[in-house]
Amino acid sequence: MKISRRDFLKAIGASAITIFVGGLGAISYKRNDAGQSSHSLLEEASGQTAGSWTTGGSTSTVAIHASVLPNGRVFYFAGSGYHSSHQNGPYEARVLNTSTGSESNISMSEDLFCAGQAPLSNGRILLAGGTLRYDIASDNCNGKWHGLRSAYEVNTDGTLTKVQSMRHGRWYPTCVTLSNGRVMVTGGYDEFGDHNRLVEIYNPSTKTWSIMQAQSGGSTYTVGATATSSCSGAGDDAYSGASTNLFLYPRMHLMPTGNVVVAGMLDDIRLWNASSGSWSRLGASSPVYRHYGTSVLLPLENTSSERGKILIAGGSPTSADPATTRVQILDFNEGNPQVRTVDSLQYGRKYPAPVILPDGKVVLFGGVSQGTQVSYRNVPEMFDPDTENWTGLASASVPRTYHQIAILLSDGRVWNAGGTPTRSNWELRTQFYRPAYYSASRPSISGSPTVGGYGGSITIPTSNGSSITKATLVKLPDTTHHYDANMRHLTLDKVSHTSSSVRVDAPLNSRLAPRGYYYLHIINSSGIPSRARIIRLN
Repeated sequence: MKISRRDFLKAIGASAITIFVGGLGAISYKRNDAGQSSHSLLEEASGQTAGSWTTGGSTSTVAIHASVLPNGRVFYFAGSGYHSSHQNGPYEARVLNTSTGSESNISMSEDLFCAGQAPLSNGRILLAGGTLRYDIASDNCNGKWHGLRSAYEVNTDGTLTKVQSMRHGRWYPTCVTLSNGRVMVTGGYDEFGDHNRLVEIYNPSTKTWSIMQAQSGGSTYTVGATATSSCSGAGDDAYSGASTNLFLYPRMHLMPTGNVVVAGMLDDIRLWNASSGSWSRLGASSPVYRHYGTSVLLPLENTSSERGKILIAGGSPTSADPATTRVQILDFNEGNPQVRTVDSLQYGRKYPAPVILPDGKVVLFGGVSQGTQVSYRNVPEMFDPDTENWTGLASASVPRTYHQIAILLSDGRVWNAGGTPTRSNWELRTQFYRPAYYSASRPSISGSPTVGGYGGSITIPTSNGSSITKATLVKLPDTTHHYDANMRHLTLDKVSHTSSSVRVDAPLNSRLAPRGYYYLHIINSSGIPSRARIIRLN
């Protein structure tokens, strides 16, 4: 019987124990007064487990927003790029071939810096909001960042199509793709620099927006409420049934129930009911406040009983404090939810870039201890959801701070780019992180998988069928500002195999895996994933 390290410690009730693990050296565990285990690596992870870095070409503009398109290329953009001299343009966007390093320029007529983004089921990317006016603009009436109302779809070739605008502006909003294929957007600053509390729903079929009022738990929202004395038009529009203040880029996740949980940056847990639009607070205890921390929906099991877990890490307890090493899990499988403090990070970090790997491990890249240039965190840390422990990985050579990105590529590497240490300095150097599995003997997918409907099966061509234990789906990455609202990983159980294929269960429903494009991997008995095939769940 296999038992996790965490369960082993719980079973023996040890106060301290040292275990020797092949390739890792000695790992020392100790238990705190609450019975939680923590560890310190007496040796750094070996080269076989720490992975390695290679240098990529420099980007031609700073990568602040990034999405993987169905053809595997990366659409990234800066807009004005948080640069004082670029607030009136040019507004920059690119499509990058990470295999060759070649880029193509994409026309962008409005400043979509700090837009929200979400993948649509047809492979396009929704962009909502952006920057209407810089805080330092000469025509700014109150010295705040002002949000743009505009919305666009990024086509599968990276070009932009403008769609109906939202009701009001949004700067730093969050967009979540729902189980029905529509997109919920909330949060961010409106066109006067106040918190936009409306929930708007985008319908990709009609390319239109509608306001969804809360049947309960909502509040009244007055557009530009604090700017009425300084900005013309502020205070003219008011709405009932809006959300409360969710801060900027609220950390939100579609859960297996079909509802949306808000888990950061603020220090409480909120639930949005997708059917009624109602808001409620969850749990008797709350996570800590995390200024520019991140959250990740941990790997899901493909079962009807799955409720999900959210990892919350990074950030600082106040905007001025050093970044915290404290890590928490909101466990909805054990409560509503149970809030657990787990193994700490070795390095507190603000502005981390989270990535979920094909095998379900979560890596935090880069960040700083405070500010934008204080104690760069070049050593990534990897979280194992089974043991709930962290491991230090190979150190990057390019420091990453505010506005960095990290995205998983189809071959299993991670592209790490971007960063704005100051308003006049862009980090254009890129690196590729190669996890330990990248250089291992990997199983392979030899052809196009046959994808069945929800509750059906997926047949994957491979000559490695007998050694395959499972498959995994990873939503195509779509990230900005140290967070991917739609990041998700689903494990698919093996059903059968032949000499030329393996068959696995398809996702049970669109709450576990919303329609759209995913990386599909097969994983062998040694835990080594294949390169991905990009498939569509429809």
